[in-house]
Amino acid sequence: MLAGAQANLGLNSTVQDQSGALVPNARLMLLKDGKTVQQVRSDTAGRVRFSNLRAGRYTLSAQAEGFDSTQQQVSLPYPGESLRIVLKVSSVVTDVIVSAGDQQLQVTTDPESNQNAVELDRDALDRLPVFDADYITTLTRFLNTDATGTNGVSLVVNGMESNGPGVSASGIQSVRINQNPYTAAYAAPGRARLEITTKGGTDQFHGSANFLYRNSLFDAREPFSASKPPQERIYFEGALTGPLGPGKKSTFLLTGNHDSNHQQAIVVAATPTGQVQTNVTNPTTHDFYSARAFHTFRGSDQLWIGYSYERRVVQNAGVGGTVLPEAGIDTHTFEHEINVGYSAVLSPRMLNQLRFLVGKADNRTDSITALPQTVVSGAFTGGGAQASLHRTENHFDGADVLTLTQGKHELKFGIDVPDISRRAYDDYTNAQGTYTFASLADYVAGRPSLFVVQQGQPRATFWEKVVAGYMEDTFRVRPNLSISAGLRYYFQNYFHDDPNNLAPRASFAYAPSTRGHIILRGGAGMFYDRSGPQPISDLLHYNGVTLRRYIVTPAAYPFPVTELQGLPTSVVRLDPATRIPSTLQYSFGVEDQLTRQSTLSATYVGTRGMHLFRSVDGNAPVGLNSIVRPNPTLGQERLLQSEGYLKADSLEVSFRGRPTPYFSGQAQYTLSKTYTNTQGILYFPADSYNPNGDWARSDNDRRHKFDLLGTVTMKTWLSVGSALSVYSGRPVNVTTGSDDNHDGVVVDRPLGLARNTLHGPGYLNLDLNGTHDFRLGRDKKSPVLSVSLNSFNVLNHLNPLTYVGVITSPFFARPVTAQPGRRMQLNLQFKF
Repeated sequence: MLAGAQANLGLNSTVQDQSGALVPNARLMLLKDGKTVQQVRSDTAGRVRFSNLRAGRYTLSAQAEGFDSTQQQVSLPYPGESLRIVLKVSSVVTDVIVSAGDQQLQVTTDPESNQNAVELDRDALDRLPVFDADYITTLTRFLNTDATGTNGVSLVVNGMESNGPGVSASGIQSVRINQNPYTAAYAAPGRARLEITTKGGTDQFHGSANFLYRNSLFDAREPFSASKPPQERIYFEGALTGPLGPGKKSTFLLTGNHDSNHQQAIVVAATPTGQVQTNVTNPTTHDFYSARAFHTFRGSDQLWIGYSYERRVVQNAGVGGTVLPEAGIDTHTFEHEINVGYSAVLSPRMLNQLRFLVGKADNRTDSITALPQTVVSGAFTGGGAQASLHRTENHFDGADVLTLTQGKHELKFGIDVPDISRRAYDDYTNAQGTYTFASLADYVAGRPSLFVVQQGQPRATFWEKVVAGYMEDTFRVRPNLSISAGLRYYFQNYFHDDPNNLAPRASFAYAPSTRGHIILRGGAGMFYDRSGPQPISDLLHYNGVTLRRYIVTPAAYPFPVTELQGLPTSVVRLDPATRIPSTLQYSFGVEDQLTRQSTLSATYVGTRGMHLFRSVDGNAPVGLNSIVRPNPTLGQERLLQSEGYLKADSLEVSFRGRPTPYFSGQAQYTLSKTYTNTQGILYFPADSYNPNGDWARSDNDRRHKFDLLGTVTMKTWLSVGSALSVYSGRPVNVTTGSDDNHDGVVVDRPLGLARNTLHGPGYLNLDLNGTHDFRLGRDKKSPVLSVSLNSFNVLNHLNPLTYVGVITSPFFARPVTAQPGRRMQLNLQFKF
């Protein structure tokens, strides 16, 4: 059986250009020891299949008209499902006339080829303006915030959900968003996950070294700053890959970065003595290093193992806007991680892939000032931050996937373990207490509306366990029709988990015409959320005994509070009806081949969130003027519920490809509308007895959203990357700034006013990156020095983060924080 597997291996490839557009009719040759083994051409969807191969090392050569030829090394069996080959546009531009009958297509019925996806390869990432080499933040503009769930963005690295990419920036090969949105392989829908593919090892030495420098001397003045703050950032990063020993079966990949960011926060606050407008140093130091080793066995298996270390220190975090310097925090984060991957060809049609990681993380947050906190709603936050917290975790993530190809079917069976962790929380928050005042006048008069303080055992330890299993079948019914159907099961401890947490997924792609230039694509799927560790910590801490939280209102108890003995403590409990929230998403779209290398798609997406997380006070006083709780022996009874609902509809119009020989990129316009009555498990409604009264625009709702990422190539002397974002405003909730109904939460609104009635500021941002490559030699394989000058927010447009929604604030309906003004950044990159 082993010999048969060695002699009958296959290799699937897709050929694409720098924008991610598929390249048909490309000529590919597979060579071994300088001799051609097989020669094929890519089909109309840019796909290639080599078959009947033996295990070993090969050289893959690719050529296409209008592109530079390329070569790369590949080992069989290949660990991934498909090898991506990226061709660069030739420096000599020739006119190509393609008749309608000979049109070469990119649209395809492949489930993973939906044209409303966003995909950037290594070259595109290098050419685009990426602030501080943070590719993840740059790409999150294409995500749907309301679809991300309680834990935020789902980061998938090499097919497995992870906390981070595991490599520094140069180790990332490609980034994708919304690829195959209804696959059962992942927990989150396409617009809520970011898929990263990292580089592997090579049998020849290759590497890159990056230097980034930024200084405020060349920047515009920061919005709301009284004086231009001195800021500087120095960033070193790189990667090295090559053979590990004399043979070609063992290779390595090293990546790392050192980041020293001397930035400043801008404080704009109102105090009894007048307005405070000052700059506060907010430095960050970040180090990350990783090492990976890859080995191809004599048989059919491949193994890789890696280690990574990360350290991040931030000073004066949280300062800015109305938060004064004294109320800041310092954070220290350390993480160690070991990654392992093993791929085995069990038969010519069966592949098993095992991946897992084990890690240890340590996160410490320290308040700068050891004083009670003072919050004057919408005016200033002073005193101590009262935010000291120490979190540690030992975690395991893993996945095992068996892929079986049988005729027109591709079957997948997987076990996914997103998280098994032992966590410890040492919670020292509010140890001295927090006083909240409704206005500056109340602060001067010494009339707080709320006082919160905690005493008791700060430590809680627990295991968080999240497990899933799935199966999926991709059935290529005919060349013009494919159907994918799958089923996923979820389990999480600590919640009243429904044994029927089954999430069916299905999608189809159909080409009505044999010419195939139009594709109809649709799908639907159920997706389940996760609670995350914080609610579990709250359930264990705030049980009325371990960590006692006292919520005091002056109407019920005289101030100042000098004795806590005898006061009712607050608790956190799980509502008996709570279940894991689910989201139903469905879509239908049309994709059209516009030109030889560009496509246009229009897709309707509907989303319905059901049984969503929220919190309510089950012991809130009844009636607006009441101060008496139904159970006087308890304070606030925070119930974790899953009774929220979300309704969203959107139309996405996406363009991808190369409309001219000089420009390639992707653009997307989204018209959407999202309403909900919750914003997550930490969200309290204004009235706990009428939580549905908070039904309104989502906090993240933007009616109009346009994003463009593209590169203009001016032959060999200059390439200009651009990133343009134009958004309409998100809503702002108007509040009174005080706890009017005495439930211990300052989210009360003026009588008769609905939630999120104030329209917030819009957003306009243009970033540019100009790059010139200096080839240090005459050979095409010679080292290259790339010099880039980046400008972020080129138009220096004022982009407020939001408006102050507290009606008693001196800044009501005005911004006090904003995105930075125009900034310049120098990048040097050396590749060999």
